[in-house]
Amino acid sequence: MVDMRIADVARTTKETKIELHLNLDDASERAIDTGVPFFTHVLEALTLHGGIGIRLSVQSDGNPHHVVEDVGIALGMALRDVIANMEGIKRFGNASIPMDDSLATIAVDAAGRSYVVFNATIASGVDGIDASLVKHFMQSLASHAMLTIHVNAYGSDDHHTIEAIFKAVGVALSEALQPRQGIRSTKGLL
Repeated sequence: MVDMRIADVARTTKETKIELHLNLDDASERAIDTGVPFFTHVLEALTLHGGIGIRLSVQSDGNPHHVVEDVGIALGMALRDVIANMEGIKRFGNASIPMDDSLATIAVDAAGRSYVVFNATIASGVDGIDASLVKHFMQSLASHAMLTIHVNAYGSDDHHTIEAIFKAVGVALSEALQPRQGIRSTKGLL
């Protein structure tokens, strides 16, 4: 029997107060309130398509940049706590998600190395969430979860492009974090 992969993170700064409960093995609970409606929407898409149970509450100074960055950090911390030594996971995951005019292709490596490649055509963004914030979220997530994430996305509707990115990240994470026996490395260590 695999232990439940659950983590709780409480993170308070002068800009945000975040309470996060993450469950990789039971997606029945999903309650997200970031105070930034479009960001809440795409996080719901990430966790739904990733099969991730989450309770996330954010109080903030109202600045979307602070919310996006700090949620990326907290989510990364929770993932890192859950997958700890990277043993017993599939390691690699990828997804190509179309959404009307948009296509997002994501590749994830959960090998304990943080790196982000971000190629996305996002013109002006949606409700304060623009290309720089989407990239910043990926960098905050990757650096605190110790993931490599490659993002390639395009589209003519920013809402569709950003949402496709978040859905694809969820699907790729779900694949990469699936339980497997042993360590997926020819070195025998990640």
